[in-house]
Amino acid sequence: MALLAAPNREQILQRRQLLRRQRRSRFWQGSWRLTGSMTLLALLVLGLRQPHWQIRQPEQIQVKGAHWVDPAWIRAQLPLQYPLNIWQVQPAVLERALLGSPTRPSPIESVQVQRRLLPVGVIVQVRERQPVARARWGDQMGWVDVQGNWLSPDPYRSPASWPELELLGWENHTPDQWALLLRALQQSEIQIRAVDWQSGAEITLHTELGNVYLGPISDRLPLQIQTLNQMRDLRRYCECTPDDIVHIDLTSPSVPTLQLTPTATQERWKDLRMP
Repeated sequence: MALLAAPNREQILQRRQLLRRQRRSRFWQGSWRLTGSMTLLALLVLGLRQPHWQIRQPEQIQVKGAHWVDPAWIRAQLPLQYPLNIWQVQPAVLERALLGSPTRPSPIESVQVQRRLLPVGVIVQVRERQPVARARWGDQMGWVDVQGNWLSPDPYRSPASWPELELLGWENHTPDQWALLLRALQQSEIQIRAVDWQSGAEITLHTELGNVYLGPISDRLPLQIQTLNQMRDLRRYCECTPDDIVHIDLTSPSVPTLQLTPTATQERWKDLRMP
């Protein structure tokens, strides 16, 4: 086996020079890369701080899905201080600001907030609590959704039509109880103008057929509404008008009863007595 010759002094010097050049080259390459990266980062930060990356006015907040609630009210609830850089917007914080609490429900049932880069702004996609009735809480008349929640009228704009159903005695019962009743009433084919649930447990409906007694709320409620729907042609069967009816009693939905006014009752007795 041949022995390798030891390098001479000149070869050692050349090798050292080569290593120094390689180290110097790597140093400058790293320095230029670092300088380039820092410059690019500085330019990016400077660019993001320019006015065209800022939200400067509420009109840059786009509200989608608001049919009942005033978009201006939604924008006013957002904790934003203008001008604000788009990257400072925290969607989760804005979403929480629009959702109410169990004791004070918001007219917004759910919300999703997104940043928008071109053009710069924020998109607020909402799903509203739709009013299905009106009711008084204290001295203020407001709206009630299908879950039985009372909603302040302030956030709402004025659409072409509002629910005409009025709930009397809203404060006397829980939202869950009202929700059970309201879901059943949505199946009614008879126009219901008001629900009177003020005194005790008895429920009275003010309808186009007259007053309807339901009694206490119970699992018979769907059957009671079904029976009421079957009575929509009541005039054909009893030859009477709503003015002749004192009330319709559906506390026993399988055996509904009518109470007529004294005048209507006398007219029928007179017809029966005629030969």
